[in-house]
Amino acid sequence: MTYLALMFVFGVWVLQQLPELPSVYWALLLVPCLFLSFLFQRTSRPYSLFFKNTFLLLAAFAAGFFWASSYAHHSLVDALPSDWQGKNIQIIGVVASMPQQLERSDRFEFDVERVLTQDDARNQAVKVPTHISLAQYSTEFGSNAPAEKPTSLFHAGERWKLTVRLKQPHGTANPHGFDFEMWALEHNIRATGYVRKDDDNQKLSNFVMRPAYIVEAVREDIRARMQRVLANQPYESVLRALAIGDESGISQSDWQIFLKTGTNHLMSIW
Repeated sequence: MTYLALMFVFGVWVLQQLPELPSVYWALLLVPCLFLSFLFQRTSRPYSLFFKNTFLLLAAFAAGFFWASSYAHHSLVDALPSDWQGKNIQIIGVVASMPQQLERSDRFEFDVERVLTQDDARNQAVKVPTHISLAQYSTEFGSNAPAEKPTSLFHAGERWKLTVRLKQPHGTANPHGFDFEMWALEHNIRATGYVRKDDDNQKLSNFVMRPAYIVEAVREDIRARMQRVLANQPYESVLRALAIGDESGISQSDWQIFLKTGTNHLMSIW
């Protein structure tokens, strides 16, 4: 059993080394491997045990390889159509994370439950990924009004109807920079965007009872208490990062200190 598990993991690892994903139809190779293993198990010839174990190990390798391949194909298929980037889309869903309070926006993850906007060209609702990242800005793009810190409207676990504009995740061409596209794929974020100001935006439920949303709501409540009790204290943002993994309040000067002292990993344990 240990060798089978190792071969399964080895199959997953091999897939990560390929420059492109193979077709999932190659998984049909599992069938002859399992059949031959079963066939040799029923024979009593001296070499049967060797071949049975060999084909079982090959089957475990193939299972790991194509399990990872199928998961990757499923993740990549859940994508925003290119022709719907930057267009208004009305969706219903749940705030899936504690909003990060940035200087000019609040950013949060959002689980899409339903898409209300129709794609006339495809005769169906617009295909929106099930898990996206949204920002709430105080002013609209293109507005001449000065940027201000937004008033937080969204909280973890709330169900909202929103008008949003989305785009596919993209990183920079710098090979030594942060690979945002890979990070987004790892976190199952298949589109990013922002909430448009719209009279139709409305909260539909105060809280959706799911374990993941409960955890995020508790984190948000702890943050609010810490901000209230430790208001104006210079170490408040650091304690918040250590306690609940909220790094949004840490200044760049503090990050430089953490990098120089080798303690920056303590702020990223979440």
